[in-house]
Parts: sequence; C-alpha cells; structure tokens
Amino acid sequence: MKKFGKASSEASATTKAPAQPGTGGLGTFGGVYTPSILTILGVIMYLRFGWVVGQVGLVGTLAIVTLSTSITFLTGLSIAEIATDRRVGAGGPTT
Repeated sequence: MKKFGKASSEASATTKAPAQPGTGGLGTFGGVYTPSILTILGVIMYLRFGWVVGQVGLVGTLAIVTLSTSITFLTGLSIAEIATDRRVGAGGPTT
C-alpha cells in the first residue's frame, strides 16, 4: 500500500533555511521614521508646555494632558484588543 505525503528525504529538502541575520525587523518606517518623528514631536511638546501653561493656566494644562493621556491609553487598549482578537486564559496565550 502506498503512503501519501512526502518521503523523509523529500521533506528535509523542502524545509526552510533559517533566516539570515539582518533580514526582517522593523524596516525603515517602523524602525527609523516613527521613532524619529515621535522624538521630534515630544521635544516640540516639551518646549511648548510653558506656553500652554501661560495661556490656559496650570489647571487647564493638567486637564489637557490628562485628557490626552486618557485618549491615548484607551486607543492603545483598543488596538491591543483588535490585534489579539481572541480570549486569553489565566496562563497567557500559550496555555
């Protein structure tokens, strides 16, 4: 009786070679552009912080920062939920 599938010699010939170092990774956009832009925008926000305090006061500035942080946190949670899209048990995704 003939077995279906590849013989062991054929299977070993078709296995993928290990990834070469330097391939994959974040790429230009995720590894260079995004961190650079985030750093630049962070510096601009830090430098303009005094102006914002002068315009709306300390309480208004804290309200703006709290609202912005809340929106960013909720957006991050939403993206994480969409990315996982499955129930994670008590032991994590591997159990």
